[in-house]
Amino acid sequence: MFWAALLAGIAGYVDAISYIHLGGAFAANMTGNLVEIGIRGATGDWRRATWCLSLVVAFLLGIVASRLLLRAHRSPRTALLIESAIIAAAGTGVLGLAAIPLLAAAMALQNEAATHGIVAVNVAFITGDIQRLGERLVAETVPGQRPRRDGQPRLILAILVCYASGAGIGTLASDLGAPALFCPAGVLAMTVLLPVRWTRIAASEG
Repeated sequence: MFWAALLAGIAGYVDAISYIHLGGAFAANMTGNLVEIGIRGATGDWRRATWCLSLVVAFLLGIVASRLLLRAHRSPRTALLIESAIIAAAGTGVLGLAAIPLLAAAMALQNEAATHGIVAVNVAFITGDIQRLGERLVAETVPGQRPRRDGQPRLILAILVCYASGAGIGTLASDLGAPALFCPAGVLAMTVLLPVRWTRIAASEG
């Protein structure tokens, strides 16, 4: 639960900073970026459509990179440390608009590392989690179903609340500009570097 809350909060925070301060696009919410691609394409703004497409591609590449890291190292710690470094680099402000594609890749690193070594739900984009929550609520309330009592609905609710809360905190911090990203980068790095027995990050099954 702790890791799900932390990572969801970081994703919401980074998404808010990206949208408000770094170019009006999302680092984690690829559904929103795909809608933007469609809108911009329909109105002939191909430059903006191509820009949003680059974020989707960056997210995909981040997924691939994270899977390769998980296969090589078995633990999500490496991917999460790389994510922290990318967020910190974006916080320097020297990357300009290149910060958002890199942050998109970082969010993909986070989500892939989390779903294959920490929690079995998404922590960087949550539309699928909402769907899963609805399915589990039906399974646990409709007669004739045989639900699994694994606490996943509570976990998903925690992710939704923390994602929204992270976005709210990120919005309040956005007045600081890009340096506001130093906070989630530092929190993530310090937490990942805690002893394994404290964090209980499982090895990936590849």
